[in-house]
Amino acid sequence: MSGALTIMTGWMNAALDGLVAQGLDRAALTAGLRGFEAGRAAASSRVDVSAARRLWRRAALLDPDPLLGFKVGAALPMQASNVVSILTAHSATLGQALEMLVRYGALVSASGGYRVRRDDEGLHLTYVPAPDPVEVSRLQVESVLATTAARRSAFASGARPSRVVLMAAGAAPARLYEDYLGLPVAFAEHAGLVFPTSALAMPIPGADPRLLELNAAYAEGLLHAQRRADALCDEVRAVVRRQGFVPDVVAVAAELGLSTRSLQRRLTEAGASFTALRDEARMTEAMLLLARSQLPLPDLARRLGYSQESAFSRAVKAWWGSAPRDLRRDAA
Repeated sequence: MSGALTIMTGWMNAALDGLVAQGLDRAALTAGLRGFEAGRAAASSRVDVSAARRLWRRAALLDPDPLLGFKVGAALPMQASNVVSILTAHSATLGQALEMLVRYGALVSASGGYRVRRDDEGLHLTYVPAPDPVEVSRLQVESVLATTAARRSAFASGARPSRVVLMAAGAAPARLYEDYLGLPVAFAEHAGLVFPTSALAMPIPGADPRLLELNAAYAEGLLHAQRRADALCDEVRAVVRRQGFVPDVVAVAAELGLSTRSLQRRLTEAGASFTALRDEARMTEAMLLLARSQLPLPDLARRLGYSQESAFSRAVKAWWGSAPRDLRRDAA
């Protein structure tokens, strides 16, 4: 799954456990989703963002509680964020902890990330979802906000956000969120948190600068390797799209100016394979067209290089866990 938009298995399983703890049915949440086995994300891989977003969208249908995302996110264990939790726990100040979160958050999840802006009000963290054929769920975003706010407050006593911004399509009035969070709430296109400038210098009790240094070096190595893998895999997927989704590895290597052996070696080093990337590019485009167009299925199949609609339908169901018509209906 390297090079794809993915979420760390530990985070995904912790969120799934949190949803189950809130009374949702594990099988209903995960049935047919790529990367899930026996109701859990497979321990040996990361979960692709599309599958994770579909899980959260199912959760929204199964439970009408508008606070569900906040409840799950606030209860996630520190281990769910792996090295990022260690970095934030051992930062010298709240401001440094937030810097660590922004820089290394992609190691946990590529479903979205924080963008930083400063003004007289303080530090604005705006959560921007990554582009994907499956739209991000409001509940998923709010689980991230809850985790960020809860962790930072625990590390630096009193360092709560001064304001919470939720996605414009909120499921309930602002008052309901304000009563639950104990904070002012506003609505905008993108969700986020605002921390007052005065809180950023607050020291984090028990922070160990040596642990921070060691784990920052480790995280930097992981981030560098991930970005290299992402860049190569993005190039391969782009060529696959340009060549009509049906090229072989020889044709793709030639366009990239590499020998076939060199491309395959570099993909292996990145933890990827040509066949998997070609299938991923094709199935991502399939989901995009199913969700955002009314192109008839026979035409859609031909556009993606399938000579028969039946072969296309089998491929989609094997990849996404649902037939094309069901995916189109769910997206609507």
